[in-house]
Amino acid sequence: MGDIKKERNLENEKNYNFITDGKIIPSMIKLSLPIMISQLMQTLYNLADTLWVGKLGSNAVASISISFPIVFLMVSIAAGLTIAGTSLIAQYKGAKNEIMIEQTLGQIVTVVGTLALIISISGYLFSSNIIKYMGADDSIVKDSSDYLKIIFAGMPFMFCFFIFSSSLRGIGDTKTPMKMMVSSVILNIILDPIFIFGFGFIDPLGVQGAALATIISRAVVTFYAIYILLKGSKGLKLNPLYLKPNKKVIKKIVLIGIPSSVEQSMMALGQIFMTSLVAYFGTITVASYGIVNRIVSLPIILAFGISTSATTMVGQNIGAKKEQRAKSIANISLLTVFITLSIIGIICILDSRKIIMLFNNEKEVLELGSRYLNISSLTFGFIGLMNVSNGIFKGSGRTIPPMLISITSLWLFRVFLGFLLSRIFDFKQDGIWYAIALSNIIGAVIAIFWLRFSNWTKGII
Repeated sequence: MGDIKKERNLENEKNYNFITDGKIIPSMIKLSLPIMISQLMQTLYNLADTLWVGKLGSNAVASISISFPIVFLMVSIAAGLTIAGTSLIAQYKGAKNEIMIEQTLGQIVTVVGTLALIISISGYLFSSNIIKYMGADDSIVKDSSDYLKIIFAGMPFMFCFFIFSSSLRGIGDTKTPMKMMVSSVILNIILDPIFIFGFGFIDPLGVQGAALATIISRAVVTFYAIYILLKGSKGLKLNPLYLKPNKKVIKKIVLIGIPSSVEQSMMALGQIFMTSLVAYFGTITVASYGIVNRIVSLPIILAFGISTSATTMVGQNIGAKKEQRAKSIANISLLTVFITLSIIGIICILDSRKIIMLFNNEKEVLELGSRYLNISSLTFGFIGLMNVSNGIFKGSGRTIPPMLISITSLWLFRVFLGFLLSRIFDFKQDGIWYAIALSNIIGAVIAIFWLRFSNWTKGII
């Protein structure tokens, strides 16, 4: 048995040693591409639900839409906590400490799994109250609460998949989570019309059908993920012995995970406030804002891919005591994302009206949308710098700087400054667009300076 485990460890080292020994740019591309594809799949997840539910009418769409901020908040909590897994497992991987990798995985499953059950049960019981508190119209309260109940019931599957994905990313495997995300999305797209409109012996369930399709598609890949972890076939093994609470390890997970959860949650709430700020200027402004944000989401996916790969690479190299290589990875990641996203920004400026026309060709939307796109495109490179800087901090196990940088950038320079410029100083929509651009630049500058003058290469394990 010992020989088998030894052979498995040697094979894992062979598969992932490119992170601590290989060329930096090819390694970064190898890690980041699957992450970008996973993010695109997540976008498809949401589009599939909206597409099929849209055929039921505006009330059905409104039922899902009003539930989305709550679901997004839950996703933020899960994503924030599991970043502790990526950071710790990456550093233990670099240090070649297999026992602590397994112990960390077991404790993350215990902590995040327990939280998932608490949220799931509480959310299921109080779904109706939550929907009413959000100001839902009486005509959609039942559909919304029924949809949210099913989503909450399946919350443990979502949290479990986040654990699986973040932990595998920690050891350097980004392909397996990508493949499973693709499988889940395809299954969701197939199941959506079956459960929403009915098929054969299955009665039409409407909005509830969309929720059920989402939960089943998540559950299928989650059960397979658990099987992979128990078997240890992907270089990461879930040992039931390590599920017993360990205060020392749990403390590390909480100290790293809580700031990331706060960061993600505050970002989710901030976006809600931004939408209400934009909505003050009418539906044309909301449409323009929504279209440009969809366009901006593409370079953000690229930035997220490089940022997450930087988290893994920095973490493993710090764990391996290769501080200089960790610094080189940070510098190359920052330079790559800034140049790439700046080029994309220039392309968007040159063809802003044509790009907006792909989504809407109404004159007012074209005017407002192209102006917003022109202003924000100038700062694409800075969006990348802030994202990757935060990823570097997370790889080192320091999640308080990203939390403070993100919250300051969003709430002070985007939401508050946007309100001042658009409403108090009467710049109207331009005030919002300039506040968004300034928040991108200032956030990036703060992040770069913080990196420069902090001892982030010191490990936490």
